[in-house]
Amino acid sequence: MLSALILIPFLGAAIIGLLPLEGKHTRNIALVATISVLAINIFLSFQFDFQHSGLNFAQDIPWIEWIGLNYHLGIDGLSFPLVFLNSLLTLIAIISTSTTIQRPRLYYAMVLLLSGGAAGAFLAQDLLLFFLFYELEIVPLYFLIAIWGGARRGYAAMKFLLYTALSGILVLASFLGLVWLTGESTFDYQVLRGHTLPLVSQLLLLAPLLIGIFIKIPIFPFHTWLPDAHVQASTPISVLLAGVLLKLGTYALLRFAVGLFLEGWVYIAPWLAILASISALYGASCAIAQTDMKKVVAYSSIAHMAYILLAASATTRLSMTAAVFQMVSHGLISAFLFLLVGMVYKKTGSRDV
Repeated sequence: MLSALILIPFLGAAIIGLLPLEGKHTRNIALVATISVLAINIFLSFQFDFQHSGLNFAQDIPWIEWIGLNYHLGIDGLSFPLVFLNSLLTLIAIISTSTTIQRPRLYYAMVLLLSGGAAGAFLAQDLLLFFLFYELEIVPLYFLIAIWGGARRGYAAMKFLLYTALSGILVLASFLGLVWLTGESTFDYQVLRGHTLPLVSQLLLLAPLLIGIFIKIPIFPFHTWLPDAHVQASTPISVLLAGVLLKLGTYALLRFAVGLFLEGWVYIAPWLAILASISALYGASCAIAQTDMKKVVAYSSIAHMAYILLAASATTRLSMTAAVFQMVSHGLISAFLFLLVGMVYKKTGSRDV
């Protein structure tokens, strides 16, 4: 079932991309694929033990053993609500897409690839596997902005591509350094989590990892790609960008930065709390100053993401639970706000308050 959450969107994208179908049929295939994934998530929710702190479901298959890459998937209390959110918002994005959209085969294929890549990142229990899915979602989102975006879509898409590609490079560098310093021959998260490196080593590995994650979240001053991407993206893509893609950064923050480098994280947590406060105040102040309603929601997302960093810097059971709660609530709130802005723009032809 965990593989199905990834493979069904990929299979739907392949069918849409390879078969010469009309626009209405591509939309229906995308809906069937997304509804199927959502149905699996609903089924898993009834089987899920919410009192169990470890993995409720797992799948581990050897893949490319000579580089230590295994197809290891798992779902726990951190990943489950985000996987569920991903499937729900993908369905909302497809439903809210105009039936007369240009190049529907490519569009719906890219949306399904984006959804499958995000699900894979949330489910991956292998650091290298996470990185592959983390980078995979860049490609469809780039095309979704560059082809179906606004007047400055090329600039916004390229800026997004460069920033997020740099984010992936920094995250990968940290993962490679961790495997090298531990002397392990695997990227398995559970195995690497069992090692406790010296504080200096943890801080050296945390630095590139946090910068990469801060670009993805984004946190001030690595935020400048987000307002451009949101303003130029179409309404359904803004829903996925704010509701799902930003959560990859906060998920990586809790899963890897805190989970793998806890001693180093606690050491720098006070400074991270200060940075989170600055980012929250900056994002809120910029949101208040905007006249474009889409920019208001975009800058407010920067502030809301900073609250997740602030909660994580406290490093208590309650604050970590609050961080996950904020991820889900912001995903829903921002998605519906972007839908409302899109409705206003469709009726009035303007987003100016």
